[in-house]
Amino acid sequence: MRKTIVLSLIIALVAMAPVSAAGLDFGGSIETSIEVNKQEGKDVEVTPGSELSLNLGVSAAQDRIRAGVEFGLKEKNEDLVPSGITLGDIALKQAFIEADGPFWHGGPEATTRFGTLDIGYSPYAALADQSGISISGIDLDVLGLSGFYALAGERGHVVGLRSDLYLLDDVALGASLINDREILRVQVDAAAAPIEGLLVAGNLAVDHTDDSGLKMDNLWTLRADYELAENTNVVAGYKHITAGFTPHYVAEKTKEETAEHDWVHLAREKDSGLFVGFETEQQGISMNAAYDQMFAEASIGAGTEYEGFKFNVETVLAVPAVSSIATKTTTFGVGREFDIMEGLAIDASYEGKWTGGDERTLMHTLGAKTTLGIVPAVDGLELSAEVSTSKLDLDSVGYKVGAKFAAPNGVNLGIEHARHAGTTFNAGMKVEF
Repeated sequence: MRKTIVLSLIIALVAMAPVSAAGLDFGGSIETSIEVNKQEGKDVEVTPGSELSLNLGVSAAQDRIRAGVEFGLKEKNEDLVPSGITLGDIALKQAFIEADGPFWHGGPEATTRFGTLDIGYSPYAALADQSGISISGIDLDVLGLSGFYALAGERGHVVGLRSDLYLLDDVALGASLINDREILRVQVDAAAAPIEGLLVAGNLAVDHTDDSGLKMDNLWTLRADYELAENTNVVAGYKHITAGFTPHYVAEKTKEETAEHDWVHLAREKDSGLFVGFETEQQGISMNAAYDQMFAEASIGAGTEYEGFKFNVETVLAVPAVSSIATKTTTFGVGREFDIMEGLAIDASYEGKWTGGDERTLMHTLGAKTTLGIVPAVDGLELSAEVSTSKLDLDSVGYKVGAKFAAPNGVNLGIEHARHAGTTFNAGMKVEF
């Protein structure tokens, strides 16, 4: 039944496009790759793979009505190209229809969506990849309203509401409610710029359950950013979270782990604590320092460039208590690009990394890479080499050399040989349409 509904939706979108749509956007990608690895004493390992993605978007009425469908394979295909696949192998990642406009003549504008939701009321009140209905952006002069209903999932039906107040300039106030069969989350956020260069912001999220009573799991943050002078900024704040607070409806952790909310998803030393930070750039030297009591960690770093050389150093400290500060890592390095001749430059670098604790090792790494532009047949060939060691003996020496080339026919080729990982060859293509 679901396959029939999906196919019907695609056919309906394609059929209505020539009649009512100002724009039809059909795209996607097919990606294929193969990796061959040979390590000493082991058999050759061959790992093929492929991915498929299809997107269909339709817009009409001067882009006030939009629809979109995205498909992809449920799992990474083990063939060189996606072949022999059936509807059972294809997953509907998202599908939606949304429109801009009032619900009655002369009413306030709003955006209404049916299908896959993408709710981001705040980093601590978010919901994605769940089907439902949302109405957002209702502007009632001093009040903004949004709401959604999500169909039953692993936490049952979900209902949400967002309200923003626009009472004062330079002051933002908002509150969100999200309710499922287990919890009622109340989330409040505020931000203000009381003086030039100063931004103060806070967040509060409280989860009420049938058994919680007045003792509810919660988190809250308070943060102040101040620009002391040009290129000089300080930040200070406090974070708190109860041990039983679950990250449901908190935005997903980012790959860089540097977003405002990422701390909720990371392992912590404490459930509350201060955090401070400082960064500046003076006379071409950038400096930064930070301390986070919740993660019992501090860092200090600096970097500069002189006569084409790039220098950097950073130390990360474990700070479980003031009386027991220990160095976790210290990283320092220098790099420079050398012009050898026209069409040939070598980017050379050195990095040293000292690791404290039980390891107590100092790893030295020398590296070089270049992109050839002097041989027409392989223009753009990337070459790299790296040697690392932590002791004055051959057993601790590691090395790897590699090459990458984007061939004129669209095939991406690569080969790398490392002392311990062996030789790896890979090839692949990606076509976007």
